Amino acid sequence: MKKFALFIITLLASYSCSSDFLETYSTTRVDESVVLLNTANAQMALDGVFKRMYWNGSSQNYMGYETMLVMSDLMGEDILFGASTTLFLQSYNWSIHRNITSAMMNYCFRYHYEIIANVNLIIQGIDNADGNQIDKDHIKGKALTIRAAHYFNLVRMWAIRYNAGTDNTQLAVPLILDTETGSDPQPQATVEEVYKAINDDLEAAIELLEGVPTRVNKIHPNQSVANGLKARVLLSMGRWEDAAEYARKARTSEFKLSATIFTETPGRFCDQSNSEWMWGTKRIQAEDQGFSSLQVFFGNANAVTSRNGPKCIYNHLYHRISDTDIRKGMFAATKEIAMGPTFSRPQESTSVPAYYNNKFMLPNHGDPQVDCPYMRVSEMYLMEAEALARLGKNAEAQQVLYDLIITRDPAYKKSTATDNALVEEVLLHRRIELWGEGFRYYDLKRLNAPLNRNLTATLPDGKTEATNHSISIAQIMEVPAGDKTWQFLFSDNETDNNPYIVQNEL
Repeated sequence: MKKFALFIITLLASYSCSSDFLETYSTTRVDESVVLLNTANAQMALDGVFKRMYWNGSSQNYMGYETMLVMSDLMGEDILFGASTTLFLQSYNWSIHRNITSAMMNYCFRYHYEIIANVNLIIQGIDNADGNQIDKDHIKGKALTIRAAHYFNLVRMWAIRYNAGTDNTQLAVPLILDTETGSDPQPQATVEEVYKAINDDLEAAIELLEGVPTRVNKIHPNQSVANGLKARVLLSMGRWEDAAEYARKARTSEFKLSATIFTETPGRFCDQSNSEWMWGTKRIQAEDQGFSSLQVFFGNANAVTSRNGPKCIYNHLYHRISDTDIRKGMFAATKEIAMGPTFSRPQESTSVPAYYNNKFMLPNHGDPQVDCPYMRVSEMYLMEAEALARLGKNAEAQQVLYDLIITRDPAYKKSTATDNALVEEVLLHRRIELWGEGFRYYDLKRLNAPLNRNLTATLPDGKTEATNHSISIAQIMEVPAGDKTWQFLFSDNETDNNPYIVQNEL
């Protein structure tokens, strides 16, 4: 990288504190002392970071944090293209992340470090800003949470997975924790070092975010979000006891499971005011981002990418969902149902196949300026249940899983499975619950599991059905666990400008 601190949030040209957001400029046009003059300016700088997390760049699929969510699920097996399309197709067929000349890969890497450079400025300077201490603490805590979230993405995408019980000395990504270090190319830190930095950030954030007032906008992380991120990190590290504890802490009374979250229409999974949403965007209608959001790519937006590439659920997974589970109703079992009046398509005439999804439903097909979920409370139940099951605390895990699934399936009976069988039951519900929300690639990698798009589906009558993944579209149907292609390659732009980068195995 030429300079990790190349992009820094600054105030609008007028330095008007009435502006809601900030713009990003090169360091040659920045007056850092203005950004951190006081807590009001620092909060505006942080608002600019939040906006950058979903603000699209020069391409429809350059949409910040949501780009990583879309790529993750398309690299799994549970989402598939019902027809060929262009945008994100190379994520689905596992080619884009292994292309060193890819502009998308350069964007993904650079996006994360732009955000990190901006929050580094805030973290480093907020203590000297004018303002009361509690405001400084809350701003710093939010910035630390954002930095941790982005390093967590980076280490999981570019590095070999964290392997509990080993030294984890495999190379990861450059670790830039201050503005001075970011001014020059840096060598890669190890996986262990990056995970330590992430955990340090989250531990500090959790303490600093104590007493954050009720949020008007859930893009602002609070203590529950920091606890939830900490649980995600600890789950990836195999620290089951700690993961269960932090997932439990994250489930405060502010967030409640909703029996209708999968049946609401219109606007399903498009509104952060839902009681289950812990963290997510809040788009401003006046700021037209065009057809650029997770819901555009996975939902029913009247966009070319949605019309030409409808997204479907893997039939093998669909037929493992209980018929009494309301989540099954998000998917059409047949083409006739998918084309019928109960399913919403980009246009009424849009042809969609069997297993078409209606999880993400825009209230207005032509207006994709909707909110995107980054974290929901149901994930906390699933993480706690998985961690408890891995610890052999079967009764506790069964109860936590029951508390969640009974709100999805009124006929669900508390599981009697134990140990590995119980873990597998939790993981199945994780796939169903979090479908399309950006978890599958990361989960397969942390579990050291293979990608397999070739499995047959068992139908209600006992007959089997071949996979609904099309090899002509997917191209890649299986990837062994631990294969070198689970690691993203560094773009040639990165290796050209940072002589310390050691390219991942080609």
